[in-house]
Amino acid sequence: MTMKVLSYNIRMGGGGRLPEIATIVRRQRPDAVALLEATSRANAETLAGELGMHLAFGEASNEIHVAWLSRLPIRRRENHRRAALAKTLLEVEVAWEGMPLRLFATHLASRHDVPLPEEEVPVILDVLYPIANEPHLLVGDLNALRPGDPVGPPPPGVTKWGDAADDAPRRAIQLLVEAGYVDCYRMLHPQEPGYTYPADAPWMRLDYVFASPQMAARLCACDLVAGEEARRASDHFPLWAEFR
Repeated sequence: MTMKVLSYNIRMGGGGRLPEIATIVRRQRPDAVALLEATSRANAETLAGELGMHLAFGEASNEIHVAWLSRLPIRRRENHRRAALAKTLLEVEVAWEGMPLRLFATHLASRHDVPLPEEEVPVILDVLYPIANEPHLLVGDLNALRPGDPVGPPPPGVTKWGDAADDAPRRAIQLLVEAGYVDCYRMLHPQEPGYTYPADAPWMRLDYVFASPQMAARLCACDLVAGEEARRASDHFPLWAEFR
C-alpha cells in the first residue's frame, strides 16, 4: 500500500481559486495534503468537502494558518503553536499499513516575519526528537534554501532576498539535514533545480518534503506539479512524495 503526501501553499487561503486548487489535488490523488497559507478555515472546509477528505486545522500565531486534509481517518491531531514559531507546526496521526504514521506541516518565517527560519528549526526539532526512531514526515513551505541549491534569475524588479542572497548561510535546511532528515526531492533529483516559487516565474525551491530515515527508506517517487493550471491556482507549485 502506497502513501502519497502533497505539500501545497495555496496563497492566502485559496481566494477565488478553490476549484483550480481542488482540480490539481484531485488529479494527484494524495492520501494527505498539507495546506500552507490556509488563511480561511471556511475555504479549507470547502476543499475538504469537495475532495472528500478529513480536515485538521491549525491556528497559527498570525493569520497564516496551516491545515491537513487526509483521505485516511485522522486518529490524533495536535497543533504545536509555540511563541518561537512565526506561524505553527500542525501534527496529525493516521494509520498506514496498520501502523501509526505522524505527519507534520509548517510554514517557516518569510522575509516579512520574525524570527528567522534558522531560529525556528531547533524548536521544531525539539518537538520531533521523541519520535526520532519512528516513521514520520515534515512538509511545508520552509522559506529557506538548501546549501548548494541553485537559484535562477529573479523576476524583473525583484532583488535576491533571504537564503537567495549572495553568501547567505542557509542554516535552516542544513539543520534538518544534520538532524538526519532526508530531503525527498533532492534525494531523487540530485541535478534538477526543482524551483517551486513563484509559479509564474520560478527561481527558488522553497517547498519541501522531509522524511525520517525510516520513511526515506520507503520513498519511491517525488516531484512538483508544474504547468499552466498550477500557475493559475497559486504562487507556489505543489510538491508530492510517495512511499511504498
